[in-house]
Amino acid sequence: MTHTATELIPGGPRRRLLWLALAALVLLWISRDVLPPFVIAAVIAYAFSPLVAAIEARSRVPRIVVVLAMYAVALAAIAAVTWAVAGQLVSELEELATGGAAALAESLRTVLGHDAIQLGTRRITVGEIARGLNIAIAQSLSTPSDALRLANLVGDVAVQTVLVVIVSFYLLLDGQRAWPFALRFVQPEQRERAVEMAARIHAVLGRWLRGQLVLIVLVALVLYLLLGPLLHVPYALALSMVSGILEIIPLVGPIIAAALAGTVAFSHGGTELALVVLGIYVAVREVEDQLVMPVVIGRAVHLHPVVTIFAVLVGLSVWGVLGGLLAVPVAAALNVTVTELYPESSGTIAAPGHEAR
Repeated sequence: MTHTATELIPGGPRRRLLWLALAALVLLWISRDVLPPFVIAAVIAYAFSPLVAAIEARSRVPRIVVVLAMYAVALAAIAAVTWAVAGQLVSELEELATGGAAALAESLRTVLGHDAIQLGTRRITVGEIARGLNIAIAQSLSTPSDALRLANLVGDVAVQTVLVVIVSFYLLLDGQRAWPFALRFVQPEQRERAVEMAARIHAVLGRWLRGQLVLIVLVALVLYLLLGPLLHVPYALALSMVSGILEIIPLVGPIIAAALAGTVAFSHGGTELALVVLGIYVAVREVEDQLVMPVVIGRAVHLHPVVTIFAVLVGLSVWGVLGGLLAVPVAAALNVTVTELYPESSGTIAAPGHEAR
């Protein structure tokens, strides 16, 4: 006597779907250490899959040719940007890393008004602080264990990068098959609603992903033009690139970027330059929040600040930096799902302790 797959899983359709969801969560938890490159590849494929589909439909060229052409264009663009700015960027990053201790010491000297800190009977000069920081940085790279750890890290990043390239290629090539496969687990009478819900989630995630890419480039370019040619802040290219990348880390990223740029400006030009730089970062952030994000990303991704903070902290605690980066789009997708499944009532109900108006 044969049994279908649905008969082997106890309960009705919803219970079977719940069991499948629990099994998927267990699988994700077991494989959490190897998932990051696959998640990054999936994000890349998700971002460029609509473009591949559009080119394929208009040109009637086989999909594999379109994907290979896009890879060639992307590699050429990366090579061009690397050739244009890599030398200066690497040089500035090295100087920023080695000169960071000196910049911090100079900032302490300016704030304190003298060259030493009195801690009980011990008098510590800011020069000693700078030298201690530089020695710590040098020792972290010179000891065999740390050098071996750094080599392992570089090798691991290289392997994961190759894996991301390979997996994203196959996802761009065959990723469109995932949706029909997923619909097999939805009851026929619910598939139309599932398609509508997926379309809304797709729109939200697409806006968020494209918006993040635009914001990274826009913030980096604007900050470089203001910090470099206008204010002549040291390491302007490195600071602007780091600030653009930190944009994708919600809440914390912009604060770290502003603090880093403010410290460099303070050590180079004193309080006035530091205040100007911090003012620029605040202004750029306000323009981004009030003008750019509503246009580029849209209100559909908007979440309450408390929800955003909670999602980011949960993502960081569960899956580190990558979890923190993906927390906001996942929360936005869940928000769309909850809104679709449980639409807001038309009536107005007062919160406990408040009378309805």
